[in-house]
Amino acid sequence: MRRWLLLLLMMLLGSGCVATRIKNPHTLDRFDRHVSTSDGWKVALFRVPPAGRAGEPHHGTPILMAHGTAVNRYNFSHTGSDLAGYLAGQGFDVWLLEYRGDRTSVPPSNKDWARGAWTVEDFAEKDVPAALDAIQSETGRDEVLWVGHSLGGVLGYVVAQGPHASRIKGMVAIGAPGTFSHTNDMASRVLHLRGLAPKKGQLGFRPLTKLAKGALRMAPDAPVFHMVFNADNFVVDAATSSVNPAMENVSSGVVRQYLRWTAEGRLVSADGQRDYTAGLVKVSAPTLFIAGRVDHIVPPWTVRYAYDHVSSPDKTWMVMGQGWGHRHDYGHGDLLVGDWVFEELFPIVGSWLVDHATTPEAPPITLELAPAFEEATPGEAPEGEAPEGEAPE
Repeated sequence: MRRWLLLLLMMLLGSGCVATRIKNPHTLDRFDRHVSTSDGWKVALFRVPPAGRAGEPHHGTPILMAHGTAVNRYNFSHTGSDLAGYLAGQGFDVWLLEYRGDRTSVPPSNKDWARGAWTVEDFAEKDVPAALDAIQSETGRDEVLWVGHSLGGVLGYVVAQGPHASRIKGMVAIGAPGTFSHTNDMASRVLHLRGLAPKKGQLGFRPLTKLAKGALRMAPDAPVFHMVFNADNFVVDAATSSVNPAMENVSSGVVRQYLRWTAEGRLVSADGQRDYTAGLVKVSAPTLFIAGRVDHIVPPWTVRYAYDHVSSPDKTWMVMGQGWGHRHDYGHGDLLVGDWVFEELFPIVGSWLVDHATTPEAPPITLELAPAFEEATPGEAPEGEAPEGEAPE
């Protein structure tokens, strides 16, 4: 336990390490465009179009995928655990949003980038609406199906109880807490270090990528890694290959907001004026809730709270674990990046989304009608046909 506390301390002390932005994201696979927010940021949208081969389905409602904390869209696009590609193969138009502060984003100024003052509200109230507007402009659809992991699921809860709620047709919340009212040991220990939380800048996860890759190879079942995923569910080489492209820094604003959530046991806005945990009752969109049985970051009961308190009459609860017929108990990260997700988790998500999608109406088909036959007398063939057993002239 002391090892992961030491690692966390190192991350906090490295909070002044500002991540280097990706100056030309157009070179990245699946990058589609930058969209401008109301306060001058540009955030990146990636896209995986639906399978377009003849005979394959196309579901008209696009999907918007929202990633978790300290990672980017790569969590949905990892080789071998590519949920975005899987859903596109099911006939969906899939869009992936990267928030402000991710290395593909463009700040109004370098000062804004270095200051790291953005919060969860900036993601939900500025980045998401910009993405929704762009998707609507491109596809003509004013609704999306939301797929969010961890913070991405929380953003879904926030959006679904706000002014853009009508634009969320349905939601899949994967490892996304609705409360922290019953914290686990990890959260309690983190609170002891809250005095070290950065007042400005970024929490430096990026500088730790090389250290994390080496340590993961040496001790994949160490407590610090077991906190994030169950080592039974992934191949070490696959996991280490995802560390560098997927990791992102976290703003000091988001860090302080998380510490407040943990201390107060509820999800609230950065200014404390809005209680998103209490607001779950406003969420009426159909929702599939998925929890990892041994998730130490977002324990199952915190996800269950969201399931119990949303007002949607169409809601589904499931746990990824041996008691539910799966090979292993799932943690947090291996709900997306793991050996068995393609077989055990993705089909469940895909089927639920298909059931809640709007399939475009088929285009009208013009048929050439055959000329009407005159009624034939018994034993006679209609004009143009030969009697049975005779060849036509």
